[in-house]
Amino acid sequence: MTSLAATASDDLYARATAFADDLTVRIQSVVDTSDSFTAVIMGEGSSARIVVGVIDTDTLEFRPVQLTINGKARLQLLIKFFCGWDSASRYLAVDKSWFHVRLDEKDTPLFRYEYVRQLGQVIPAAHLQIHAHRDETIYLMTAADRGRPKTRKRKVKVPRLAELHFPLGGHRFRPCIEDVLEMLIFEFGIDTRPAFRQAIHQGRERWRKMQLRAAVRDDPELAADVLRSIDYKVISPEDPSPPNRDKLIAF
Repeated sequence: MTSLAATASDDLYARATAFADDLTVRIQSVVDTSDSFTAVIMGEGSSARIVVGVIDTDTLEFRPVQLTINGKARLQLLIKFFCGWDSASRYLAVDKSWFHVRLDEKDTPLFRYEYVRQLGQVIPAAHLQIHAHRDETIYLMTAADRGRPKTRKRKVKVPRLAELHFPLGGHRFRPCIEDVLEMLIFEFGIDTRPAFRQAIHQGRERWRKMQLRAAVRDDPELAADVLRSIDYKVISPEDPSPPNRDKLIAF
């Protein structure tokens, strides 16, 4: 792990650092923690990438945010964002993200929200995995003679429920960290800051506006048609951008 690498542009690193600072404010406004997020360049050369998370100053490894219930440490939330440029090299993009909820740092997560930007995968780009067990579900995971069930049969291994990837809205409409925090607040009763509800609403609104901008870039002519339907005056260019079907149809 290195603090900076020549292969990552100063502009990209600056944007990732600003994102880390914004994430710190968002988390600290909801739960009682002093943890700060940092942008770190990992690797060297063409494989270098920027990762945003909480760094343990002793081990220089990423560590989870500790969550309390009734004042006692009960849950841990590991948050990591792997960042890069978008396809046009104009905006900071998330290549991968992890929101892992677990009881102990060494434990398998109770459940995890993950996102992988790469297209053409057999798993959903944004997905939820639950580490639990139910016999009926395990049976269905090997019942079919095609797709992933067929692959699981070839492995001659009993599958685990955690191997199921539940889709969560694709590249543009996936959950944000405020969604995960609000779920933990109302389902598990984790301790919060006094003004947590306002902070969650503000963070979620900023996230959805940012994703809406990205979704508009995926199909600008559709966005123009919608605006015209509510009496906005929109003039299309002579050579309008075609829809980004890869993003629109991605699992």
